[in-house]
Amino acid sequence: MNITNASRQEDDFKIMNFDHLMKIYENNYYLFKKVITTLRDSNSMSTIIFNNNVMQYEPITITRYTDIFRFYYKYKSPFHPGNSYSIKPHLVFTLYKDARLLEVKSLGQNRDFDENITNKIRINLNIYFWLKSILKNNKTYQ
Repeated sequence: MNITNASRQEDDFKIMNFDHLMKIYENNYYLFKKVITTLRDSNSMSTIIFNNNVMQYEPITITRYTDIFRFYYKYKSPFHPGNSYSIKPHLVFTLYKDARLLEVKSLGQNRDFDENITNKIRINLNIYFWLKSILKNNKTYQ
């Protein structure tokens, strides 16, 4: 079997990306656990309030080792005081309790079983920065 340097570097790059992705999953898990400390019941739809931000936690499937859910902002309606609305993103969160990882996939990735690691890194890195900003802007975290 003849292995060239180019293929070896490409394999090393894939391993580095996979390791980076797993670190992002792990960091997202711990950040999300800090965000949902105020959540009383993770088995039902709940609302979490941070300063003026209202977050909606919507469980899809809860099992012993895995939670699958949506997590998004709720907005106050400027036209109808007292009413709120939300724009549900096409993201599905999967919390692996035993591995302590939080994976986020778009509905397209979930449906098509997209294995493109750069898309997974991009989405999960954006979630990392989003969770970090939620905690940074929260007075109780500071």
